[in-house]
Amino acid sequence: MVQFELLRILAMCGVVMNHVFNYGLQIYDNFSIDVSTPWRAILWGILELMKLLALPSVNCYILISGYFLIDKTQFRWKGIWRIWSETWFYAVGIYLLAVALSLIQFCWNDLLENATPILSNTYWFVTSYLALILVAPLLAMLMKHVSKRQYQIVLILGGIVCFQLFLGHFLMDPQQILLFVYLFLIGGYIRRYHDDKDDNRSFPVIALGGILAIMFAYTLYKNIYVGNTQFMIYAMAYNGLVLPMSVALFMWVKQWNIRWPALRSAIYAIAPLSFAVYIIHTQPVVDSWLWKTVSGWLDSCHLFLLPFVCIIITLLIFVVCISIDYLRVRLAKWIYQLPKRY
Repeated sequence: MVQFELLRILAMCGVVMNHVFNYGLQIYDNFSIDVSTPWRAILWGILELMKLLALPSVNCYILISGYFLIDKTQFRWKGIWRIWSETWFYAVGIYLLAVALSLIQFCWNDLLENATPILSNTYWFVTSYLALILVAPLLAMLMKHVSKRQYQIVLILGGIVCFQLFLGHFLMDPQQILLFVYLFLIGGYIRRYHDDKDDNRSFPVIALGGILAIMFAYTLYKNIYVGNTQFMIYAMAYNGLVLPMSVALFMWVKQWNIRWPALRSAIYAIAPLSFAVYIIHTQPVVDSWLWKTVSGWLDSCHLFLLPFVCIIITLLIFVVCISIDYLRVRLAKWIYQLPKRY
């Protein structure tokens, strides 16, 4: 379904946007906006909305996996190998390239850390995602013969365990694996039992807008409660209000009908390359250089241009990374076909 491939692309753009805010604008350190004038207050509102809209990205990625894998009871060794090999290639390759270009000094400990990115947890999302893919067939087998009512009970119990306002505040693990399993099951439930024809098609949009309004109002309240005109940009936990917002967004995208052939072709071409965006731009060598550079750009940027510059930087990082992965894929195909030519 092309709309879910588009969601993969948008989700990865959202991940990059999150990082632009976290490490570029450094919203958790000393970034704030003086809202003593209406225009500055509007600017804060735009940036806060951009941050909130980017938050469901990781959750949506997992919902997609649950949607497509809930009935797959076979272990996907090929998919696991593809994720692992791609991660290893960029983790080690970028490190060795940086050493060869004398950008960093060689260190055996650093090489070992990059050569074992899953064990060293260099990429927390990849580690947790691979763990989910490994247990996905087991989850599919467990849910294969349950009734709709039983599935609903599982989701209610999972919500109590995972949702931040209930036990999620105390039980959520740093790797988010519990949340990933719960999102996987939600995606699977939507695949099995949700039919757009039987529901109010406007409900996901209304729910999405309502949850976003509540989140925005809460961040506004937190700033007003402090009692000064320096407003911060706030985020929320993936298992808080971001969770139902992610589900509403997913269900809305599910309704999309993309018919333009050129756009469909572009989406199908770009989507398989999007996972590399995360691996490349969070590789430790790239990460260190990238956010130091981006922070400098944003510091020197005119305040009212910040939303546009954040979007441009996000798109630039995305395009550069998928271009790099496109070259990797082409090179791999050329090497694979080389013996056949001779």
